[in-house]
Amino acid sequence: SIQREIAEKITHSLSIQLLSAATSVSANPHLNLESYDRYLLGLHALGEGTRESETRAIQYFQEAIAKDPKDARLYAALAGAYDAVTPYYSPPAEVMPKAKQAALRAVELDPNLASAHVRLGYVRLFFDWDWSAAELEYRRALEINPSLPEAQLGYANYLGTLGRFDEALSRVQQAYLLDPLALESREEALWIYYFSGRMPETVEQARKTIELEPAASLPYAILAMAYAQMGQRAETLGAAENAVRLADRPSVMATTAAALARIGQKHEAKQLLSKALEQAKERYVCRFLVADAYVELGDTEKALESLEQGFLERST
Repeated sequence: SIQREIAEKITHSLSIQLLSAATSVSANPHLNLESYDRYLLGLHALGEGTRESETRAIQYFQEAIAKDPKDARLYAALAGAYDAVTPYYSPPAEVMPKAKQAALRAVELDPNLASAHVRLGYVRLFFDWDWSAAELEYRRALEINPSLPEAQLGYANYLGTLGRFDEALSRVQQAYLLDPLALESREEALWIYYFSGRMPETVEQARKTIELEPAASLPYAILAMAYAQMGQRAETLGAAENAVRLADRPSVMATTAAALARIGQKHEAKQLLSKALEQAKERYVCRFLVADAYVELGDTEKALESLEQGFLERST
């Protein structure tokens, strides 16, 4: 069962984290303990995955940098926190330049820090839209540390963006083996499965992700999309109901609206999309997801407007 799989992998996942922390400490004999304390608090906050916790993480990392401005890991972590708030909470045009600045500083301070190259690769891929530069950063990260889960997943994102889905999903599986309990990684990977067109596998992976974190809304939204693509109406409605119940961000609502529209629930889809756009006045929504909902609703004009807005906002 998935429960047994999770139980068997917990020790492996924790050992990776403890080894990583131990290595970080031993590699820095002049460790600033106050800075490191802020760093650990930031990692913990980042792992909670909410808008508020990710905002706290940014603050913790900034405080850590203030106490030890020469530690490259802190800048890489700060860039990662900025990256985390971008897809669902904050406009990329507002946040990604800060992520880029932090990632560049991390690479400058330590060119051999794999996580710094991962963070810069993310910026190159999703903000600069510079595929070749992104590939260089991810390859460099993997050269330095092929056992870094986020390096494998970052390269998977790059491969998926280019439509090389077989290679991308192979990297996803490597990331899962290295860190099977990372919810954020699994949510990112669900999009790769979905856009690859492998709907049964998307359903399987979404259900595994839900087993890991039943309160996460995005896996239900992607599950609804996959079921809708497969023409499974009842299953789509069930997944959509859970997505709406748990929805904590307008992008999830827009995704769910697209699924509902695809199975003919146009009225419910329009209501949900309107709610998402109302929330978008205060919270970021990915305009590409909004465009997809409009496509499913048959509103080509608004879909094109949303695509244009997404391009201008550098939506991810």
